[in-house]
Amino acid sequence: MQIRRFRAPDMRQAIRKVRDAVGPDAVILSNQRLATGEIEIVAALDYDGSLPSSMAEKKASTPSPRSAQAKRPEQNQDPSAEYFERIERAKQYSPAQPSAPEPQAAAFDLPPLQEDQEDPSVEEALSLKNRDNARQIHEMELELQHVRDMLEQQTAANSKVNPIEAQAREKLKRLGLSDTVVSRLLDDIDLKGREDDWNRLLAHLADYIPIRSNNNELQGCIAFMGPTGVGKTTSIGKIAAQHVLKHGSGSVVLVTTDTYRIAAHEQLRTFGRILNVPVEVVNEYSDLNEVLAKYSDYSLVLVDTAGMNPRDSNLERQLLMMKRARVGLKKLLVLPCTSQRQVLKTVIDVYSQVQLDGCVLSKLDESASLGEAISVVVEEGLPVVYIADGQRIPDDIEPARAHNLISRAVYTAEHYSQLYGALRYGS
Repeated sequence: MQIRRFRAPDMRQAIRKVRDAVGPDAVILSNQRLATGEIEIVAALDYDGSLPSSMAEKKASTPSPRSAQAKRPEQNQDPSAEYFERIERAKQYSPAQPSAPEPQAAAFDLPPLQEDQEDPSVEEALSLKNRDNARQIHEMELELQHVRDMLEQQTAANSKVNPIEAQAREKLKRLGLSDTVVSRLLDDIDLKGREDDWNRLLAHLADYIPIRSNNNELQGCIAFMGPTGVGKTTSIGKIAAQHVLKHGSGSVVLVTTDTYRIAAHEQLRTFGRILNVPVEVVNEYSDLNEVLAKYSDYSLVLVDTAGMNPRDSNLERQLLMMKRARVGLKKLLVLPCTSQRQVLKTVIDVYSQVQLDGCVLSKLDESASLGEAISVVVEEGLPVVYIADGQRIPDDIEPARAHNLISRAVYTAEHYSQLYGALRYGS
């Protein structure tokens, strides 16, 4: 099969070129309007004049596939369709002569195509189709330009990153600090590329940490709150033991409001027997304010609350009890450093309705990163009162100091980085 392309300013001239150059054996495969405005017609010529007479007779008696295809209706029929269909139809019914040459278009007395035979609907359809294609191409060009602009902006932004600042940001991220704290820290410190840059960053980070501790020991009524398993009862036992060792057992009392779990107050009663201090249980038959008033002459009253999930329905009653408590009751939230940053923020959001006075950071010894807890207390502005880093009573708890906490965070990150490398590479 031979395929040829013909181009002309309009459809009429294009069809005339096909007719003049190829003749009646041409089959129009497609037509389209080019971007230049010209009409392009693709025509095929597949006639073989060397066929024997027997095959020629068979071909003449059998309908041509092109003829059958031409009989099917098309939505956008080409103006030349009727012309070539008549040629094919005439060829089917003409007698096959072995020695006769292939008939020409003039043998069938076909009328020549006139200028007024061009269908205006074809031109309109082609114009609409080309206009739709042009619109889609324009939209694609705009989208590609938008993507190109974004890539250029990102490349320009990356090219402006200070390598010294990028290195410092990476080291701060290894501590587990949030993006907010890291960005704030780098905005406040002008890095010079000197050896003391890292120490300056850590010192400034320590200044961010809100600390509530004074030279005096904790006194008065203090309630320890938080979810289950964060170390509330253990922290109370450590603080009570330290106070008894310094001032004796006559100035400390332990109170629990946890009546939701079976034998939940037994651990606190065990501490009371060991330290020889009274233990009070607040239940449905007693009132917290009455118990606090009963021991108002004691220098230290430690209240243990029920540990509940922030989604527990009973938590609301615990919070309501704390809201109704006497004004002198301080409320400390126990936050485990082993929890994720979002979990810690959720806990603070839930318990902040009782006007927290500070927090206790627990389980420092079990955490692989202290940056999450540090970031939360910095972002929420919640003062740290104590840090607890073990189960030993009364040793593993101390008043919070910002620089000590930062040192612990750096040590923890380096220790677990080495441990991870040893486990990964088997050394």
